[in-house]
Amino acid sequence: MNNWKAIKAILYLIASILIFIFNRSIMPYVGIVVGAVVCIYAMEELIVAAAKRTLFDNPYLLSDGIVQLLIGAVLFLVSFDIFKVCLVWGVWSILRESKEFAEAVKNLSQKKLGIINVVESVVVVILSFFLVLEPNEEHARLRVFLLAAELAIVVFFYFAEILRDFLAKKKGQCDTNSFDDESEEMII
Repeated sequence: MNNWKAIKAILYLIASILIFIFNRSIMPYVGIVVGAVVCIYAMEELIVAAAKRTLFDNPYLLSDGIVQLLIGAVLFLVSFDIFKVCLVWGVWSILRESKEFAEAVKNLSQKKLGIINVVESVVVVILSFFLVLEPNEEHARLRVFLLAAELAIVVFFYFAEILRDFLAKKKGQCDTNSFDDESEEMII
């Protein structure tokens, strides 16, 4: 699974850079781009769960994946109408970020990485409400930039976890009596 996380980080970084560079070119096709992101996000969750043999352990996981695939399909179908794209994208973002917010809070309660993810989730939910309340191209363009930033944040967390694990291993090689475990934890 670590190889997949590395490949995913590279793909997300490339996608983030491409979205930043080609943001104006993407706008006429934003429904298709976001629909593809939603479908890829859902398929990745389903495939990873199937590979770990946990797909049927949590009934929510399978139904969530199917619903996300349907949302992606709807985005493809309404891709010509920015108003509808904004509504569907906004609702999907709120649903997805509520799940990520819960995971980030759980991580914080376990003294793991999470503060930046909590802040990111709150910002995304707020901007998604604007996308739903005032669906227009201006808000969609802002969300395109935020999508690129979200992809970059995933890469940041991947490398932050590697750094955290490296520091934990290094700490294990040091004198364990010289550090207080709670004060040493890295919470981002």
